[in-house]
Amino acid sequence: MSKKLIIGCFLIGASFFLACEQVIEQETKSIPKKEKKLEMYQDSELALLMRKMYKDNLEIRDSIISGEIPESFPEDFYSIHTANATEPEKLDDTFRALADTYLNNMKIITKAKNSEEAKAAYNNMINTCASCHTLYCPGPLAKIKKMKIPLEN
Repeated sequence: MSKKLIIGCFLIGASFFLACEQVIEQETKSIPKKEKKLEMYQDSELALLMRKMYKDNLEIRDSIISGEIPESFPEDFYSIHTANATEPEKLDDTFRALADTYLNNMKIITKAKNSEEAKAAYNNMINTCASCHTLYCPGPLAKIKKMKIPLEN
């Protein structure tokens, strides 16, 4: 083949590609864009309760570290069973059992006879939180694990 024929075929092929690209650009410009509706995420009652539990448990942690054993824990923690969840269909018997264990561990903290028992009970409660979040909502696991109280040897 001659050089002129090869160059001619190349130029014709390139012009087809350019022409097709321009047609596609024009078609996409003429299609009206759908407006995206912004939907604000609403935290569920359970998510709000969990955030409150996190905050309150950090305060309980601080008091245990300073040698104080809490006499009670917030009553609204009991609403863990009744708070509306983001995906309520996923909350099964395992979730309910872990929630009961969490509440029982909170009671054990208040019955501790000394600081070491309170620390151990608190860490058991945190382990329950981590177990539940491993199964249901792993996002806050790293924060939960940092809540543990280091035990002295």
